[in-house]
This record gives sequence, C-alpha cells and structure tokens, in this order.
Amino acid sequence: MEERPSVIERAFQIAKSGTVSSIADLSGQMTAEGYANAEQILAGRSLALQVTRMIVEAGAATTP
Repeated sequence: MEERPSVIERAFQIAKSGTVSSIADLSGQMTAEGYANAEQILAGRSLALQVTRMIVEAGAATTP
C-alpha cells in the first residue's frame, strides 16, 4: 500500500503543479483530498510565503 504524502509535501506538489492560483485554492483542493488540517498548517507565515512563491512560479511557467 502506498503511503500518502504529508500535508506539507502535498502542498508543495500541488503548488508546483500550476493547477491552483492561491493558497485558498490549494487549501480547498487539499481538503477535498482528505487533508483535514491543511488550512491551519498553511496559515503559518513562513510556509504561506514559500507556497505562494511556488504557486506564482508555477503559474508563470504554465503561461504561454
């Protein structure tokens, strides 16, 4: 059985994927995937800045 990624690992995966445009979108997707405490964990300033940077970079990479 495959182990599911931790909240932070999954947040980084989603942020880098280019499929979300904000932390709110990211949190919503993680909640839909069953990560019940994602919003609380992503609320930390340092992690929020890191994830936001990843989202912006992924969005720039996917823009034609």
